[in-house]
Amino acid sequence: MVKPVLIDLPTDKESDILHGERLPATTSQRLALAAINYWQNRQFSVIEQYYDAPDAFICLAEVDSTFPLQLELRFQRSDLYWLYQLQGQHRIHCIDRLAQQVLQTKEAHYTQAYIPAGKYTVHFAGGRHQLFYFVIKANWLRRYGRRSMEGFNHLLDSQRAQQQEAQHNQFCPIHEEIHKQLLSLFTLPKVKRFHYDLLIYKHCFALLDLSQEELKRKNASASKNKDPLTSIRNYIKEQIPKGNLISIAAIAAFFKVNYRTLRRQHYQIYGYSLAEFIQQKRMEQAADLLVHTDMPIKEIAHFLGYTVNTSFHQRFKRHYGISPSSYRLRHLKTPPAK
Repeated sequence: MVKPVLIDLPTDKESDILHGERLPATTSQRLALAAINYWQNRQFSVIEQYYDAPDAFICLAEVDSTFPLQLELRFQRSDLYWLYQLQGQHRIHCIDRLAQQVLQTKEAHYTQAYIPAGKYTVHFAGGRHQLFYFVIKANWLRRYGRRSMEGFNHLLDSQRAQQQEAQHNQFCPIHEEIHKQLLSLFTLPKVKRFHYDLLIYKHCFALLDLSQEELKRKNASASKNKDPLTSIRNYIKEQIPKGNLISIAAIAAFFKVNYRTLRRQHYQIYGYSLAEFIQQKRMEQAADLLVHTDMPIKEIAHFLGYTVNTSFHQRFKRHYGISPSSYRLRHLKTPPAK
């Protein structure tokens, strides 16, 4: 397969970065017959080991940084990804759609995601992060059968229609059986390439089956609660653009649900808190107002419920990696009317 994801390292550090195609001795996991990219400077290192079979692609990526690190990714085509966050976590934002957050991973959890082709930024906190992912050609997945793909069909349909919005399933813990399957994949013997391709397909479909079983179990327990949460999330999406300040307590009272139950159920189904969802939507609305209006930044902060301007600036920079004024300058195609 064509390599689905390309990594662009920070341009301001290019002269200080060494690139190699051999793994350092300290690498914890090694993929047999894999191609290697290893970038390093005094403050961070990035390693990717990948193998491209004709109908599948697997990659083990590691990032180790002494400070928060931002990399640019180019997804070369719209694909369905099985993502396993083995250590650490990261956030992915889409550059082409006002830096919209695509997903935020969770340590020792995995998910399935449809990600459209385009440019993205990935944000890492300081520390060590390890991610494994695989991609299988869409025609193989469709031959696998609609029934066998239950739980992934909505992602596969988005891929077929070349939808521009990213989607992902809820996060599930990497339990012992999946962990064993991953370890067996990392320790495959060095055999002839044709036989190695077949082993890759076998392990990818075994992981697919395990994630399908996990989704069936989780969907059975979550189906009773998902519809109310969908209504609540849609309500939040409607209210924030209107400048309505909403709290979780107010939402719980409006929908007549228990405050603690609401928070717990949202986390169980979506893998992150309702407060994080509200914060994400406020930041997306702030980005939209910065680019499409000439509203002063102080007014945007007040409109979105921030009584202290510095609090808004801190939240925005934490979410997008740059200040509101820098974001406006970077994305604004024409200067706002004076």
